[in-house]
Amino acid sequence: MKRKIAAGMAIVMTAMALAGCSKAQSDAAYLKDIDLDKMVTLGEYKGVEVEVAAPNVTDAEVDSYLQYMESSMAATEEVTGRAVETGDTVNIDYAGRYAESGEAFDGGTAQGYNLVIGSGSFIDGFEDGLIGAEIGETRDLNLVFPENYGNADLAGVSVVFTVTVNSIAVKPAFDDAYVATLGIENVTNIEELKSYLKDRLMEDAQTTYDNQLQSKVVEAVKNNCMFKDPSQAMIDRFSAAYNDQAEQLASFYSANYGTSMTADSVLQMLMSQDGYTGEAADYMNQKAIETAEQYVMLAAIAKAENIEVTEDELNKELEDAMASANSTAAEGESFENLDAYKETADVENVKERLLARKTIEFLAQNASVVEPAGEEEK
Repeated sequence: MKRKIAAGMAIVMTAMALAGCSKAQSDAAYLKDIDLDKMVTLGEYKGVEVEVAAPNVTDAEVDSYLQYMESSMAATEEVTGRAVETGDTVNIDYAGRYAESGEAFDGGTAQGYNLVIGSGSFIDGFEDGLIGAEIGETRDLNLVFPENYGNADLAGVSVVFTVTVNSIAVKPAFDDAYVATLGIENVTNIEELKSYLKDRLMEDAQTTYDNQLQSKVVEAVKNNCMFKDPSQAMIDRFSAAYNDQAEQLASFYSANYGTSMTADSVLQMLMSQDGYTGEAADYMNQKAIETAEQYVMLAAIAKAENIEVTEDELNKELEDAMASANSTAAEGESFENLDAYKETADVENVKERLLARKTIEFLAQNASVVEPAGEEEK
């Protein structure tokens, strides 16, 4: 899991570093302050060859997603007239107590709990002990917590769970009738759902392809360039941005993955993934230099190819950012108009980001893309 998180963070950090800071910094160095010709000597940048597999979605991938949808369905059809079976979702009340003393233990009691029989959610014997129970029946389950149970007070301890089965439910059949209830426009049966899913998966595959192509083109073009060291002001600018983004990602992953993370732990994970054994400050400095060089390179290419950011494009980007800020702003703290937003935004950074985006799109459009070796045989 940590490896997957690290990989995801590396991608996000790269994207966010290219986006730059969100607040203007009085001591930051921007492209407008730099003599690009002195900072970079461009090499070949049009027609560079990169290997990227063409986007593709197979029928097997669509079927796999259908299986995922089916497995994720909620049990909504109540069953009467039979006992509990494996695979059922049972609504239960239960109370756990120590077998020796008869006293209840903490965390062992709940009411109206939905449990899938066979899911392995509870300790061994709990779910199997309910198979064959009728609705309304109460059973005492004599069980033993595992020796390696996380709660030391219960590890290896004999207990009794008194369980009442309130109801039994099963998943509806995954058929045309069910698909018609999903509320997807123009999707009324499984075949139409397959077509819909293939289109959505293809959109995802295309996005992945575009991202990989752009990333590889930028890397290839950068390898053809020669750089002079960026100014310390620019390095400081991106170092601060990288640190801010590490803090944001730490909060995001702590909230979404249920694991406590800090900016330092994010950086340590990324350093480990990159095989970097030095200090975190040196690592951020290195990343800041790489980002500064990339910005300079893209700006130099934009200059050579007369790629510019129009006022309308800049305002549209700022308007979108303002709308996003307003959507989460506290009452009375939203921006009344674009001029008010510009007073707090790093407008020059937004302009740089747009210029970089347009230039990267230009490079991707002019790249020579080939299939990776062996892809044609798959």
